[in-house]
Amino acid sequence: MRKTYAILALIAVVVLGVYLAMPDRNFTEPVFPLAESASVAPYDDKSDGGSSNIEFAVKDSLLNFSCELGADTTRSAWCGLVFDLSQGDKKKYRNWTFVDSVVFDVEARGTKEILVKVWTYDPDVTKLDDARTFKLLLKEMSLKEGRQHVSIPMEHFYTPDFWYTDGNIDPSKNRRHQESVARVEIAPGWNQKRGQKFDLTFYNITAYGVSNFGFGIVLFVILGLTIVAIGRKNSSGKKDDGN
Repeated sequence: MRKTYAILALIAVVVLGVYLAMPDRNFTEPVFPLAESASVAPYDDKSDGGSSNIEFAVKDSLLNFSCELGADTTRSAWCGLVFDLSQGDKKKYRNWTFVDSVVFDVEARGTKEILVKVWTYDPDVTKLDDARTFKLLLKEMSLKEGRQHVSIPMEHFYTPDFWYTDGNIDPSKNRRHQESVARVEIAPGWNQKRGQKFDLTFYNITAYGVSNFGFGIVLFVILGLTIVAIGRKNSSGKKDDGN
């Protein structure tokens, strides 16, 4: 029996040693330049009678977007970009479970803030034919004039109260659902001035993370060894009772 336990302990030590010797399993998930099956499109308020003006172009792995919100304050005004990572297919949603930050390589002119929105599929509330029912994870991103790299930790994204209110959704349904990211949206900041054009040039948008796959294997092996050890102990105890 002692020999068996010694062998199991040795296996556990070897497994832990191999895990500790492994380099970090970093991974990236591209948002832009676009991955296969993904797409990007601009939007504005023209279809709702607004007067905002946008310009949009993608060329040589650069995305240029500019917007001037309508100056008429009697009307709502909006514009933005949507990176569709799912193409409407639930099976193609991006798994960001282990993503710890989203990094932007962007050049800005005429604005000090944009809103970054990560929309996720929530099986409790999402209706596939209604984009507004996807779970909203929001973060304000401060900018300065010129080109810059900005990293937003995923833990800084939050679901605003108005998302629950506007959709009449129970606030207790607050799971983030990072395993099912459908879209990433860029919109003007809260205080963007009406009638003032701003320009954004995106060179790269990437989600970064560290995979726990190796750690999961270690836990699985340790659990298996524990089960074997307990089984051997119980088997030995039954034999002793029989004598």
